[in-house]
Amino acid sequence: MTEMTRAQMETLLSLQEIELQKLEVQKVLDAVAAKVDALDQELNDFVRVIEKDRKAFTELKDRYRDFDEQIRVNTVLIDKIEAKRRSVKTNREYESLLKEEDQLRTRKSQVEDEMLACMTEMENLEKKIEQLEAEHHQLDEQVTEDKQAVKVEASASETRFADLSRKVAAVEAEIAPAVLKTFARIKKMTPDGKALAPARNSVCMGCHMNIPPQMFNELQRFDSLKLCPFCNRILYWDNA
Repeated sequence: MTEMTRAQMETLLSLQEIELQKLEVQKVLDAVAAKVDALDQELNDFVRVIEKDRKAFTELKDRYRDFDEQIRVNTVLIDKIEAKRRSVKTNREYESLLKEEDQLRTRKSQVEDEMLACMTEMENLEKKIEQLEAEHHQLDEQVTEDKQAVKVEASASETRFADLSRKVAAVEAEIAPAVLKTFARIKKMTPDGKALAPARNSVCMGCHMNIPPQMFNELQRFDSLKLCPFCNRILYWDNA
């Protein structure tokens, strides 16, 4: 049986109150961190859109160069056929070269059309990227400003959190190690972070279950550590 005094119980209650305050401040700091992450995510999403369009623009440039090379090759082949056609001796050979030349010219015309469409797409995409980059610059400035405002908002909470942490350490130093260990263990097990629960009229106010009458009577003596047989919280008599 762990010994307990009224003064020790009051110290435990003080510790719980400070830790609950600290938990609320931590929620504020977590919300601030979430805001900062959301702002960073918004900016990163925008950057990914720009990078995707830049990649598409690079692919279009590669395709344009490929079209240009195809036209260059076709032009060389057409010139060779024209030169060769001037020196042929039979109609059959002449017609064959003429047919081949027509096919090359048709393909060249197709490539030129594709090249023109590619150029138009490149111009449109280039304008889009320029606009996105300008918007990104504005967004970057806005995000930086918003993050600074959020951090200023959080500074008071950070100071409060540090003060509460120092208070927790000071109060813990006044509590017996065995009691403190039990307190910390139970606190981790409870969803609300409360290791202590008041007992009123033989009812644990943590789980609202009736505790044995003898235990309730013993609680009023403040001579030992009592745990609720149902929720396992540390009980203390509340005669309010």
